[in-house]
Amino acid sequence: MKKIVSFFIVALCALACGKDKLDLNDPANFTPQQFYKTQSDMDIAVIGAYGRLRDVYNGFFYYWGEIRSDNTSFFNPTVDRNSVNMLVPVQVTYVEVNNFWNNLYLAIVAANTILERVDGATYTSDAVKAQHIGEAKLIRALCYFYLARTYGGYALNGNLLGVPLVTKSIIADAARKMPRNSLDDTYSLIVDDLTDAKAKLPPSMSGANTGRFTSVSAQALLGKVYMFMAGYPLNKGQAYYAKAVAEFQPVIDNPALSLVPSYVKLFDSNNKNSSEAIIEIQFKADLTNKTGNAFQSKMLTSSAAAALVPAGDAGTADNKPNISMLNAYAAGDPRKSVTFRPGYKQSSGKYKNEAYGHKYWQQLGADKSNVDNYLNWDCNWKELRLAEVYLLYAEAQVRSGGDRNAALTYLNKIRQRARTTNKADDPTIATIETQYPTWNTGDPSVTLMDYQLTDFASDDDFLLAIENESRVEFALEDKRWYDLVRTQRAPAVMTASSLTDENTTITWDDRDYALPMPQNAMINANPGVIIQNKGYTQL
Repeated sequence: MKKIVSFFIVALCALACGKDKLDLNDPANFTPQQFYKTQSDMDIAVIGAYGRLRDVYNGFFYYWGEIRSDNTSFFNPTVDRNSVNMLVPVQVTYVEVNNFWNNLYLAIVAANTILERVDGATYTSDAVKAQHIGEAKLIRALCYFYLARTYGGYALNGNLLGVPLVTKSIIADAARKMPRNSLDDTYSLIVDDLTDAKAKLPPSMSGANTGRFTSVSAQALLGKVYMFMAGYPLNKGQAYYAKAVAEFQPVIDNPALSLVPSYVKLFDSNNKNSSEAIIEIQFKADLTNKTGNAFQSKMLTSSAAAALVPAGDAGTADNKPNISMLNAYAAGDPRKSVTFRPGYKQSSGKYKNEAYGHKYWQQLGADKSNVDNYLNWDCNWKELRLAEVYLLYAEAQVRSGGDRNAALTYLNKIRQRARTTNKADDPTIATIETQYPTWNTGDPSVTLMDYQLTDFASDDDFLLAIENESRVEFALEDKRWYDLVRTQRAPAVMTASSLTDENTTITWDDRDYALPMPQNAMINANPGVIIQNKGYTQL
């Protein structure tokens, strides 16, 4: 069977690494003569593109949103990991810099294939055809959004550059000659794709299609994209914050969406695709097809994994919360005990005092029979949920000079859910808080009271309150670093982090706003054409 991958830009991504990453059972591997003929073929191809997203989220993508920030650190640092952890120059040869890039472009290739083949297939429903186009464009937009935020920035030539934009099949030789597009052009493609997806996708999915992207997914993500365009480094400012408000408002007003009443139950694997879900990456514990996830393995310290992992395999555990992260929670905030734990019970029966991430631990009656080596769990990845829309909407209202009362309302909705969450929904919380009586004491009905506008002497104070609420609400959800960059708060926050968090000494350099262009994926395959980012060496 001839793999069509050789005809695509993936030649720069996967083949440059010397490894064919494609699953031979993936429909995207069939030639156009064998596949892409019917509506059913195209639906299988779309599902395959969703599968490519699993590769993105099951990798080490959280290095860039969590560990690079002041939220968490590597438990077992190496030279390469320290470059992430302590903001010394990240090595262009670091395998995870390359892998993240590769996985995103592989998903883009899958989306492009659908968009190229859809008109040649026989459809029995125009609505399904439109849906397939919308899904492919949203997948592509989501991947380019990550690429733009992670690798886009000021280049050595002084220009603000994004990434090479690939929107159709291209032979490897031509692909190697492609330069980086401007960051403006990169975001323009993202906006165009999401605008078209919003128009083509249905407003909801049900039954077997639950979890697939909708017009609400596209609209909410478009609002988030405008937030990033408004901030650093494009700095499009107030008008784009107003655009974000306009996209978020219908999402907020959608009667089909609501916050899950309990923060505990939000992460229960029995509560997938809940009323709060907007973009959720689907995983299923399955020993045969290996379609589960390894989130929890990656949120533990290695010693915690050795004690807690049921199948005797610590997986890739290497993550620990920073002191400033744990201190960011109000006293008694239930979210702290859902997201982190202060220690764990060892095989000896004694507890070890070592904080670790707990948000994706499945304690609420989940079926663990299909779990193997702690790398095949059942919970979904919550890429975008209603709570984030609430807080981004509040921020956009303040930054655009809009309705501060509306901003306050939606900020307080997040605090209201937190303070009314019943920790008894997860009995293990009581066990750990009994063992560690000073871990999370306090009355959230007092410490998480609603804010009043009079609490904020300035808009800066208001924005800091929103920022901290976002930090504790979304800890371990890969958002913190990207938000610190777009608000240009990263220099101040990371410098302060070096004073409060253990084993870190951080000297800020503007180089740190972006990762380097990955050497194996692009520069070796494209010498002299790809311009490296500012602060890194051109190879």
